Amino acid sequence: MRKKQIGIKCMAISLVMACSVLNFTGCSIGDNTPIIGNITGLKSNQMFKIDELVCSKSEYMICLLDTAKQYAKDFGGSVDWKNKISDHKTLEEFVKDKVKESITVKYALAAMAKKNNVTLSDTEKTEVSKQASQYYKAMTDSEKDYTDAKEADVENLCEKYKLAEKVYSGITEHVGDDISEEDARVIKIQYIKMDSSKTKVSKIKSTLNEVKSVVEGGYQEFSREAKQYSVDSTVEKDIKKGEATLKYETEAFNLTKGKISDIIEDGDSYYLVYCVNNYIKDKTTENKKDMVEKAKEAVFNEQYSKFIDGSKNQFNDKQWKKIELPSL
Repeated sequence: MRKKQIGIKCMAISLVMACSVLNFTGCSIGDNTPIIGNITGLKSNQMFKIDELVCSKSEYMICLLDTAKQYAKDFGGSVDWKNKISDHKTLEEFVKDKVKESITVKYALAAMAKKNNVTLSDTEKTEVSKQASQYYKAMTDSEKDYTDAKEADVENLCEKYKLAEKVYSGITEHVGDDISEEDARVIKIQYIKMDSSKTKVSKIKSTLNEVKSVVEGGYQEFSREAKQYSVDSTVEKDIKKGEATLKYETEAFNLTKGKISDIIEDGDSYYLVYCVNNYIKDKTTENKKDMVEKAKEAVFNEQYSKFIDGSKNQFNDKQWKKIELPSL
């Protein structure tokens, strides 16, 4: 395979867009992953194998090239891959590690497709073929030399990525459906915290009861009293469920707007909580989205790890160490 300088040229379709790929979390197959079963070894044109699914070096190089071009674009078109980004790693090593993680996870999911009875429909196969053809036609001769790729390699890569996407979607499709608005509700409070290690309990209780009385009577603003008496420098914050102790959380989330809690005793700490807003809509929506994503990630990671633990896999570390990123 000839090595040539690869100039910057924006492709009509990036590989990420062409293959409609999700950024999956999870573990990659490391070069020190224990081998399960009898592995006959990988050829020089094969990068890794998961059960019977093999990723060719050309498929791997396409992914590496595409990622390198994305980094070059982000850096303004010129990259020195040998630049140190830490004491122990160059930018080239960092990018190679990221590609290794990304592609091995996606191919592992593609390998799971058979086990989960996941296949591409005729329509999906046609679309993958069309996208691969467009991508390959947009490649320069020097890019084809660098990857040693044929159109079939691009199509095979896109097919595996599409299968990975379908497997991931199938695993996580209904995960998080049971998470409610109430589960995700975010509220804004003001509070006073007093510490019995610094002030007598009787004094704390009389102070907090007095604050509650004057605020409810309309004589003072809660925030003013909080700044005067609270041992915390911050007197207002947004909170989600699970961020405070159960006793504190229960009292705070039971409040309606403009109401003040009873005194909350929690160890050496004593609190008075004022509800500014008992439902912050935009932050609740964002929190619910985050909770669903974390739930999906947990379910996916469990099934993915179980599959990897029971699979036969091998990574061609010898070839991987020889690979250099293209000069862009």
